[in-house]
Amino acid sequence: MASKLQLFISLLGAYIAKHFPEVIDPSLKPMDSANCIKCRNVKYDFIIVGAGSAGSVLAHRLSENPKWNILLIEAGSDEGYLTSTPALQSDTYNTRVDWNYTTVRQQRACMNVGGYCQYPRGHVIGGCSSINGMVYARGNPADYDEWEQMGNPGWGSKDVFKYFLRLENMTIPELKNSPWHSTGGLLTVSYSRYYASVMKDMFQAGIDSGLKSIDYNGASHIGISYAQITTDGVTRATVSKCYLDPIRKRPNLSVFKNTLVTKVLIDKNKRTAFGVRCLTSGEQYDVIAKKEVVLSAGAINTPQILMLSGVGPKEHLEEKGIPVIADLPVGKNLQDHGMVVLNFRQENFTDECEKQYGDEVAYNYAKNRQGVLTSNILAILVYPKNTQAPDLPPNLQFTLMADNFVFRSVPGSCFQIFCTNINPKSRGTVKLNTTSIFDAPLIDPNYYGVEDDLHVAISGVQQSFNLLQSPVLSKYGFSYIANESCVGIQNEIDYIKCIIKYQTTTIYHPSGTTRMGSILDKSTVVNPELKVHHIKRLRVVDTGVMPRVTRGNTNAPTVMIAEKASEIIKSEYFENI
Repeated sequence: MASKLQLFISLLGAYIAKHFPEVIDPSLKPMDSANCIKCRNVKYDFIIVGAGSAGSVLAHRLSENPKWNILLIEAGSDEGYLTSTPALQSDTYNTRVDWNYTTVRQQRACMNVGGYCQYPRGHVIGGCSSINGMVYARGNPADYDEWEQMGNPGWGSKDVFKYFLRLENMTIPELKNSPWHSTGGLLTVSYSRYYASVMKDMFQAGIDSGLKSIDYNGASHIGISYAQITTDGVTRATVSKCYLDPIRKRPNLSVFKNTLVTKVLIDKNKRTAFGVRCLTSGEQYDVIAKKEVVLSAGAINTPQILMLSGVGPKEHLEEKGIPVIADLPVGKNLQDHGMVVLNFRQENFTDECEKQYGDEVAYNYAKNRQGVLTSNILAILVYPKNTQAPDLPPNLQFTLMADNFVFRSVPGSCFQIFCTNINPKSRGTVKLNTTSIFDAPLIDPNYYGVEDDLHVAISGVQQSFNLLQSPVLSKYGFSYIANESCVGIQNEIDYIKCIIKYQTTTIYHPSGTTRMGSILDKSTVVNPELKVHHIKRLRVVDTGVMPRVTRGNTNAPTVMIAEKASEIIKSEYFENI
């Protein structure tokens, strides 16, 4: 029997097809050439693996050179109305557009699900930009200065700023003319068109607590702001929609969809990549690259592909029976922003919270381009002063959201705070489970592996509870919905530790697994030009190259990395057009 959600989504799809056909029109997407035998036999200049937030950008920028033949390979297929509807972001998880990963069992997190954290990753054209929370956050300038100090010249805050301006199409009126923003880029940024009424009072509560109203992508990173989001006001502005769809008819760009890359083809003697092995509809074949193979499969799948190709930690590869071509720390240095999910019941003014799925909501979105479905739900961001050193950049981010019928995770919950440590010290790993590309890798974020991260989380939970004590919020009657395993614990700190243990999960920002830096630094995998150490004609361009995860959501930095990488590649081949 179909659930109420499934029936609602079917109804929404029918309305969108009638009133919003451009959202699901296949002719607006790049043509799939994976089953074209002639296309498989072409020798491409560049093969890009992964059509996500980095790969779509690279495909756009490199195909600007009409002399180059570009192949973009994606394991998933096109986006649809489900991914395009901002408020349905969580309903994309565990569907065809998600790799449906879970972590290995965590000892200090995700205990509400037995320690196995859900780990969404985009399995679709557009990658994680098609299923994420759409929050547009560059991070802190200190992030990039630290990258530079860690052996990556050219990646400092002053260097990367121009790439953020290059990618951005800012549509928020009060920010369009700011020197911190740009209207000339391809990635559309806006405010939500819909806010639950409680959010206005929540914003005022932040101001009353001493927070300043800020542009967190501007001069200050400490304060409170409505979230800047990658939507056009109505639909999700995925990187593929903004970068890939407009160039779908370029004659020098081919796209293979529903195609797995099982390994990079590497000449062992010359240590040179020369193509990839593909699998489409059960058929295996090789595609050749004349110049380079670029892996943009993300911080989880890129390490898996590299290790299956013989590039990775020697001991681990030998254990799996894989011949080692380059002994590199692939899959190490996994960093993620673990978030504590706090759910609250709202005793008064519950109309918005208690609305049900129905014809009116679907029709209002598809026909009128209005209502809750236009919202990414993650309404407000708060960056308090650093809990350990007030003069340093923030180490916490609070995401405030009205937990309405679309995004409800706990029965009775009307409001959520995501409390996130944005400067974690813990490091995890990505390892092979088996030598089959079909078997998910072993993902271990190692949340709270460093005790200092736990102290930051404790402070964050305390601040979250304090925020809800604001007089302006008293009329709502908020009460915390405690995890059953924590009920009865009397000591405050022990109680909060229990909350953290049971309610921590990923905020979907895995990074660092193919860290960039000097070849002399044995903890790195790629150099500052993103070339894989010891292997010619092979690069990585995705969040895996981050030496340290940024202090904020990672989608915008990923696009920036790809913009900069495309310029690096063009310059190297004297084709900077």
